[in-house]
Amino acid sequence: MQIGFNFTLNGTLDMVRRMLRERQIDYCELLIDNFLNVPVKELADAFECPVGFHIMLSKFLENDRETLDKLAKQIRILIDALQPAYVSDHLLRFAPNGRNLFYLGEIDYAQYAPVRNRVEQWQDMLGVQLHLENYPSIMDGGWEQPEFFRRLCRETGAGILFDASNAVVARHNCGAPLDAWNDVISSTRHFHVAGYGPSFLDPRVIVDSHDREMAPDTLEFLRSMRAAFDKPGSTITYERDFEIEYDSIAIDLERLREIFPHAEDTTNESLVACAG
Repeated sequence: MQIGFNFTLNGTLDMVRRMLRERQIDYCELLIDNFLNVPVKELADAFECPVGFHIMLSKFLENDRETLDKLAKQIRILIDALQPAYVSDHLLRFAPNGRNLFYLGEIDYAQYAPVRNRVEQWQDMLGVQLHLENYPSIMDGGWEQPEFFRRLCRETGAGILFDASNAVVARHNCGAPLDAWNDVISSTRHFHVAGYGPSFLDPRVIVDSHDREMAPDTLEFLRSMRAAFDKPGSTITYERDFEIEYDSIAIDLERLREIFPHAEDTTNESLVACAG
């Protein structure tokens, strides 16, 4: 298992480079939307390590084809230059029925055909396999997600970026069982994990907050399914978007390393193979 950190802001560049030097992480996941205007060579030279791409704001379920085509061309230039180990995006709604929400919205899993068509279109535009992230459900969609993702990937060839903490959040909010994801975890190689916390709008609702250390039940989930998570070419990206404190992040990275120790003399090799 290769452990990475989600690089979102230029202000954390020195911190990420330190993590790489000290072998706290093996690769860097770029929130690629934030770097589309950075010269390609500058971005390619920024890290002497493998990278993954995470897309946040494609809004591919809602944007028109012309907008998506323009964005895809920008991303494909970076794909060709940096050869990421994976390219991932979010399966969610930004403005359902034209209304902007405070929290990004979960899709209606009963509306399969339109989602499948959009996934096929966006994946074709990018020219690589697209890995889609599961949602931290608040309502009963958490029960429907696993089968929806299995069918979608089977019929489109897309992959899954399985977010372990999102699945734990869904269990807290709607009781969706973690073991419903067992075959998904076994079949995918790319994962996310982060801290979660109560919504300030309603503390009874748990959200994927990315602002604190991982919860004990998230760590226990990783431990209990370690053999399924840890496989050749697998990656797990630690996310922290707020309260970015080096010492706190380092503690969480060490917790991940305890669960997924370095394999002797193979660090990065399988990840580089994936990128090729």
